[in-house]
Amino acid sequence: MELMGDIGLADQLTSVREENKVLRAKVQELTEKVKDLTLTNAQLLAEVEMYRNENALPSFSKLALGGGKAFGDDNLQGNDMKDDEIDHHFISSGDGTFASESVATFPGIHGFSTNPLCCALDETDTILATGGADGYVCIMRWGTALMPGENSSQRAMEEAARVKCTAPVICIGFASFKMRGWDVLAAGCMDGSVHLIAYNHKVVEEESLGQRRMMMRGWILDVVGAEQKIKFAKYVKCLAFAPDSNVLASASADGTILLTKITATTTTRTMDDGYEDSVMMEEVDDSVTTGAISLEQIKSIHLKGGVEALCFVNGGNTLCFYERDTSYLAYLDVKGEDFKITKHSLNGDVTGGFDNHVSFAVMHLALSPNGKYICAATDSSRNIIMQVQTSNIVRNLYGHKNDVYSQPRIAWSSNGQYILGNTQEDNSICVWDIASSKMVRKLEGHGGQIRDIFSSKVVDTVVTVSYDKSVKVWLCPM
Repeated sequence: MELMGDIGLADQLTSVREENKVLRAKVQELTEKVKDLTLTNAQLLAEVEMYRNENALPSFSKLALGGGKAFGDDNLQGNDMKDDEIDHHFISSGDGTFASESVATFPGIHGFSTNPLCCALDETDTILATGGADGYVCIMRWGTALMPGENSSQRAMEEAARVKCTAPVICIGFASFKMRGWDVLAAGCMDGSVHLIAYNHKVVEEESLGQRRMMMRGWILDVVGAEQKIKFAKYVKCLAFAPDSNVLASASADGTILLTKITATTTTRTMDDGYEDSVMMEEVDDSVTTGAISLEQIKSIHLKGGVEALCFVNGGNTLCFYERDTSYLAYLDVKGEDFKITKHSLNGDVTGGFDNHVSFAVMHLALSPNGKYICAATDSSRNIIMQVQTSNIVRNLYGHKNDVYSQPRIAWSSNGQYILGNTQEDNSICVWDIASSKMVRKLEGHGGQIRDIFSSKVVDTVVTVSYDKSVKVWLCPM
């Protein structure tokens, strides 16, 4: 029996040795293939370099600074910036001017059990609007918090107007125009609705108010009725008003982009109209003439993937947006009759073709103050600065953490020298110097992760909302 056992072990050993010989031969074969592929790759790289030299393509260093043209960009207008012009914008580090001091905090602005989810400032930087998980839009004169005396922040919150929406408000934006004396803002909600709110923030005497007009400490508001709401099949992802225009772009997780023209009319309402208020209402007379909003859909775009982010560029003539599971930023010509869409790769300039794969999604877009660059916040711990309407990548910003479970948000300093963004690894605001691509500071103050950031295009005023249920306003130190 022992002899038979030894024979069995010898057979197993012989079998293993033969298998090893086969594996070694396979390894040798694969090694030779790797050598061949390495040589072929080197030859291809040499041919590419020759092609670049023969056609005077920009070098890698110029591509890093945004030089050269993107694949398919030849017919684009307004993208004729020269390399030295881009160099001039970002050749020197910033001068340290950016909002870094928290000057006002509004705790529990949407209740101490619900979080604020989004924020925006009007074009004068005096009116702050926030949307919350409680389904309300809060509109306030945030500067009241800077007035002398105790509890000034509390006073500002008490004097705020609050408008009830149909679901949690996840994006918000102001129009940069007035409609017959009324200011307008839009609020995108979780149920797919976009609420349009017209308001007047001048102090008005009580006796001048008409019946069915809403007032809260000097605020007069008029909310578009349910029949006038913009409605999507899924929740609203993002919205933006075109600068100096009455066009609103809104987009949804269902892949739809709607371009809507907002106009103002006047109407007389009485007690019999059954008009329901959303804030506080004081009845004074039997009828009142108010401003009313009228909506006209200009264009609807239907895409395969959800629209994660959008913003207007080129003076409002073009809408830039990102469609999930794509490798490009798309630019929609909103002024042309055919609404042409042009695509520019997020992989930068690709010689010989269009690289159709990226390992990230763009979650937020922000246009630079001079309108020449766009910053894309991604869910792969990377913020990308690109030249508008090209594939030219000017800078990549790293050092923070934002993955697929985060809400990446970014904002520009008013001088265009810094990018401010959130991170999921802590509760700070990360500040990058664009010229050096380095993170130069982290701004502390919130007790929870930051959900949204908004920066003024006029002065260094930044607003943040956080999962600590508070809103903060940041200014540049004097």
